[in-house]
Amino acid sequence: MATVTAYNSGLLTLTNGGTAFATDACYAILVDGYTFSAAHTEYSNVSGAELSTAGDYDRVALADKSVAVVSDKVVYDCDNISFGDPVSIGPADGVVILKGTAGSPASADPVLFYAPLTDVQSTDAVFAINTPNGLYEISIA
Repeated sequence: MATVTAYNSGLLTLTNGGTAFATDACYAILVDGYTFSAAHTEYSNVSGAELSTAGDYDRVALADKSVAVVSDKVVYDCDNISFGDPVSIGPADGVVILKGTAGSPASADPVLFYAPLTDVQSTDAVFAINTPNGLYEISIA
């Protein structure tokens, strides 16, 4: 996965206990034409750039989430994020991780993380975001 950036408010809610990443519902959306701003705070700030949920694309709930200390880092992790196989989706130039329920997003759902993509798309193929080394990490040393 590309370099993942935390939104300012997302990092605050993760570190002050407002979001319990390992146990709270979180989901991923794909965006296209979105300009990242660390000051964005909620789904309504990114929803205009979300891909249309018509066709094969739909938001994805994150599975098997965890937060652990690994060496000198706090690592936020989840299973690879699969948008389906086979699907025709895209192009997408970013993925946004939010706190909330994938099936019924609310305009005030907090944004947590953003990762840029390079106009990724699939045509009757797998569309997945791999997280082999974790989703996001904070150095503690």
